Amino acid sequence: MGKNKLNIGDRAPIFKLDSYNAGLIDLAALIGTQKIVLIFSRYFGCPICQLDLNILLEDAHRIKEKNAILLYITQSGEKVAKEYIEKYNIDFPVIYSSKDELYNDYGLGLMNPGAVLEVRSKLKEATKLGIQHGEYEGWEKQGPGQFVIDKNGNIIHERKGWLLISEILEVL
Repeated sequence: MGKNKLNIGDRAPIFKLDSYNAGLIDLAALIGTQKIVLIFSRYFGCPICQLDLNILLEDAHRIKEKNAILLYITQSGEKVAKEYIEKYNIDFPVIYSSKDELYNDYGLGLMNPGAVLEVRSKLKEATKLGIQHGEYEGWEKQGPGQFVIDKNGNIIHERKGWLLISEILEVL
């Protein structure tokens, strides 16, 4: 568990970080314009993260149709991140963070028991789709998560665990 436990209604921790594909991302400047969806992956080489990325890429248009900004946070380094951005033509900002930065600010630490329970079935699904494990980057026990921030800068959805697009779309 990360140091900070964020709950619905809490102010979203602000950050200003360079993305790999969309320049400087200043969360404070984005707040007030649209709702913001933050997806915390682990790293691009993780097979389950690749599985979730495929789902996200299929459904990213649904998030945009609801007039929300999508930001993707990863522990992958620039070389690997840029390979994936090019390979999948990712058009939403991909932002690097170590486990001690944004993951910690958003209360994402060690993978929670719910996420751990899903690992075996999700790995099986990834293997069935021919997804291979890529480079190991970041913290292997890192918990993924998703957050939605409203126009006032408050968290209106938080989920610690693997991607669940339906929950995001519900609050948009």
